[in-house]
Amino acid sequence: VDVQHRPAHVCGRGEALVKVSAVGVCATDVELYEGSMGYFTAGLAQLPLIPGHEWTGQIVALGEDAPPHLAVGQRVVGEHATGCQPAPAAAVNNNSNYSNSLPALPGTKPVFANWNCRACAISGGFLRCPRRLETGFFGRDGAFQTEIRFPSHQLHVLLESVPWEVSVLAEPLAAAHKAVRLAGLEELGSNAPTSSPVRVAVVGDGPMGLLVVQVLRWKGARVACVIGASASRLARAKELGAEAVWNVAEQGTEGLWKALEDELGELPPVAIEAAGHPSAMPTALGCVRPSGRLVLLGLSGNQLSEICMDDIVLKQLMVRGSLSSEPQDWRAVVQMLSSGAVQSIVTHTLRGLDKYVEAIEQVRKPPEGMLKLALLPNAESADADAEAETPHGKRARHA
Repeated sequence: VDVQHRPAHVCGRGEALVKVSAVGVCATDVELYEGSMGYFTAGLAQLPLIPGHEWTGQIVALGEDAPPHLAVGQRVVGEHATGCQPAPAAAVNNNSNYSNSLPALPGTKPVFANWNCRACAISGGFLRCPRRLETGFFGRDGAFQTEIRFPSHQLHVLLESVPWEVSVLAEPLAAAHKAVRLAGLEELGSNAPTSSPVRVAVVGDGPMGLLVVQVLRWKGARVACVIGASASRLARAKELGAEAVWNVAEQGTEGLWKALEDELGELPPVAIEAAGHPSAMPTALGCVRPSGRLVLLGLSGNQLSEICMDDIVLKQLMVRGSLSSEPQDWRAVVQMLSSGAVQSIVTHTLRGLDKYVEAIEQVRKPPEGMLKLALLPNAESADADAEAETPHGKRARHA
């Protein structure tokens, strides 16, 4: 890992320059650091790269053709993935994609490329685009730098009242929202014999599990139980709205499903797996009632889970994987952040890009009580040279 001084970014057409306030550090950043992330083996990600996909900051400059609602000084977050081109007008009118896509100037090609991709043009499913870019992974530098150059139409403006400790959670919160959306709570609620909220079991008490809890509560669902292995994290889950918790490190899983049935009368119709541990899959399968739904959000790092297919077939379960987020999830997350419904789970911070390796090591082996770590690229650090000035403040530095 190298921390470099580079010339300050210059905004291009359709871009914004954002001073980075904070960057969240997650397990994926650890995999990038170790070189074990699946994108490397798939040939998508290559070194060198600037990581950092969970971030928040403040606009310091806008390039030509910026959406009219953006202005210098606004606090923003940025979407994770970009497809090969903005949505056509038809898709925009159908509200299936962006409302402020960038058209091409007369006599020029579109902003991103001159091809058309069904995933981008029809569904907004950028993660299915064969020519996509993903912030901090491939195609676009991440936010472990003092300033990030970013497509302006993928920025979302936040209220000044939203602190960075909350706004830095936007990207994982969008991923949590997608998992909840794919569970189809509205459909389950409309088909229920009564109007009572849908009950959901959440497997995983890490940052993603705690964010799933917050999204579920915001949507009016009941978090029937959070299953995890950390007493402190499970206590936080209860503070965030979980009705019950189950500590597998102390209680095992043998009595879990009977306890849920005894408490609720039947198992929940939905379980969301957010742990990413191989043992979480069979645990989650057991938490769902027959004809229920299971959404898998966690990644196990190519580790295999021991499950019996009969458990899925005989219970007639719907099983759905959920990866990252889509534009509609970001719109919902901005509403959620602006409403004040999100409580921060950031417990640890480090200041300065020279603390990047320390941040990775802390996430790799979390100290007692750590839920989420954030790094502040523009904060005071031990590197005195970080004070060198640029037209936008400190000289651009990159991890």
